[in-house]
Amino acid sequence: MRYAPLGLLLASAVALAQPLPVLHFNPPQGFTGSLGKDPSAHVSMNGDATLNIYPFRRLNGPFEEQFRRTRLRELLVQDGQEAQLAGPVEIQKLAVPGAEAALFARFTENRFGTTRYRLRLGVYSAGAVALVDYNANGPDAYQGNWPAVAAALDSLKVGAPEPTTASKPTPTGGASGLYMASTRRFVMRIGGPPGSGDWEIATRFYLLSADGRFHRGYGLPSVPGGDVRAFDYAKAEREDAANTGTYTLKGGRLVLRSRTGDTVEGTVAGAELAIDNTTFKRAALK
Repeated sequence: MRYAPLGLLLASAVALAQPLPVLHFNPPQGFTGSLGKDPSAHVSMNGDATLNIYPFRRLNGPFEEQFRRTRLRELLVQDGQEAQLAGPVEIQKLAVPGAEAALFARFTENRFGTTRYRLRLGVYSAGAVALVDYNANGPDAYQGNWPAVAAALDSLKVGAPEPTTASKPTPTGGASGLYMASTRRFVMRIGGPPGSGDWEIATRFYLLSADGRFHRGYGLPSVPGGDVRAFDYAKAEREDAANTGTYTLKGGRLVLRSRTGDTVEGTVAGAELAIDNTTFKRAALK
C-alpha cells in the first residue's frame, strides 16, 4: 500500500501527458476572421457582439459541478470574465458530437452599468474542457447575430488530437503562394467592455505552401529575407495554432482547417483567392 500514492501520481502524470482533444467548428459568417490565438476571437461586423472559442485545456475536478458553480469564468481571459450578474442564470445540457458532456449557461451581466447578454457553452472530453463564449451588447444585438452564432454552434464537434508532426506533402494544384487583400480589422480597446474597439484598414494575408499547409494573419508574414518560401510553418503551428493548419484543393474549391479545428472554405481561380466575400490577390514570392 505504501506505493499507492505514487501510482496515483504516475497516473495523473500520464493523463497530463496525453494530447488534448480538438474542438472543430466553422467560423461564424458575417464576423471577422479569428483575431486571436487563445481564444479564437470573432467580432460581428457592427462591433456589437463577440464570439470567443477557447481550445481544450485540462480541468481539475468535476466538470458539471464547476460549470454550475462558476460557469468556468475563471478560464476566460480577464477582460472576458463577467463581473456582476444582472439576473438569474439558465443552465441546460446540450449534445455535442464526440463530447462526453456539454452544458450551456444563458445569463445577463451588469458591466459598468450596461446590461450585456451572454451565452457560454462548456464542452467536456477526456478530462479537458473547451469553452464557447457569446457576448452581445443588448437584446437586439444578441438576436440579430444569433443566426450566425447558432450555425457555428451547430458545427461544433470534438475530434481526436491533431498530430504534432507535419503531414506528408499533398499536391495542391499550383495554388501555393502569398495572397493579400485590404480589409477592415477590428482592434479591441484594452480595458474597455467586451466588444468595444475601433475598425481600421489593414492588410490581411493567406500564405499557402506547396505541400498543403497555410498560415493567415494581418500585415505580412515574418520570414527571413522576405522570402515566403522560407516561412516556418512548424513554428507557426506552435505559436499561432488558430491561424495555421492544412488545406485541400479540388476543382478550384479550397478548404482550410486550422490546428484548433475551425474550417474555412473558399475558391481559387488564377491568381485570386476568394474567402468570406473578400478577394485576395496573389503577390510576388518576395
